Parts: sequence; structure tokens; C-alpha cells
Amino acid sequence: MFKNNRRFQLLIITFFVQFLIILYISLSYEIVALIGNTYQFKIEGYDPIDPLRGRYLAYIIDTDTITNQLGDYTGRCYITIAKDNEGYAYLDRTYKEKPKEVDYIVAQKYGEEYYQTYFTKYFINEAVAQKAEELFRENNEQGLVVVKVKNGRSIVEGLYIGDKLIENYFE
Repeated sequence: MFKNNRRFQLLIITFFVQFLIILYISLSYEIVALIGNTYQFKIEGYDPIDPLRGRYLAYIIDTDTITNQLGDYTGRCYITIAKDNEGYAYLDRTYKEKPKEVDYIVAQKYGEEYYQTYFTKYFINEAVAQKAEELFRENNEQGLVVVKVKNGRSIVEGLYIGDKLIENYFE
């Protein structure tokens, strides 16, 4: 009955294509998590409430270190990552095209000096989010985010205060 129905065949093909797209996206981020290069960024944290996504720790990565090579260009850009003398990562230079043979992240550039990176949130159990925010305020100079980067994709691996994962403070 369904074998000769053209609509049913199109429906099956559509579901299969959607499944493959979701699988590709998931696997590409899993690959970054497995083989991406690890960087530690110093951060400052704050704790907003989003009624749709719940509580999370949002943080700021310093963009003052970026050397703007794009002038007043606005739009998608690529920012390379470098390390300082202490081994902490910082955002280095902007490019319109993907840099070759160096790790970079994808960002959005607005105006002369404002950049929006895509790894600025760390989702945490709502029961400890307020305590985590207070911990950040007390130790904001020790806040670190560990990010894995590969081919412009970035994944937050963990949020740390000093050398201790934030969740471990509330066990």
C-alpha cells in the first residue's frame, strides 16, 4: 500500500535527511571534544536568569587583546587564539577569511571594538547557580573556562575557580 505512494517516499527521504543533518552536527562537536586543542581563558562571571533556558553562568572573555585588522567591518569574522607567558589563552587577531594552520574561533564583530564569541555560557544545576555566582564574585580573578577548539568550532569543557571545577565546590 505504501510502496507506491510518492508522498510516503518523500516523507521517508525527508526524515532520513533530517536525521543525517542532526547526526553530522552532533558528531562534529564530539570530534572537537575528543581531538580539539585545549585552551584556558581567564574570565569574569555573572549569573543571568533566562526563563526559557533556566539558570546558567554567563561570563566575559576579554576582547581588549584583539588586534583589529578589519577596520570598521561588521559581520562574521575569525579570531586566532594565542597564549601568554603564563599559558593562558587570549584572543589575538581578526580575519575575514579562515586562518590556516592556527586555531581560531568564529565570532561576530559589531562596530570598531565589540566582538561576540559563541562560548559565553556555562549551564549549571539551578540549585547551585546562585551559590556559583557568589563564588565567582568572591574569586573573580581566579575564574577560568577551559575550551576545546578545532577548525573554528569551540566547546566549553569546564568552568573552574582556580584548579577546581565549579560543580565540585557544591558536592
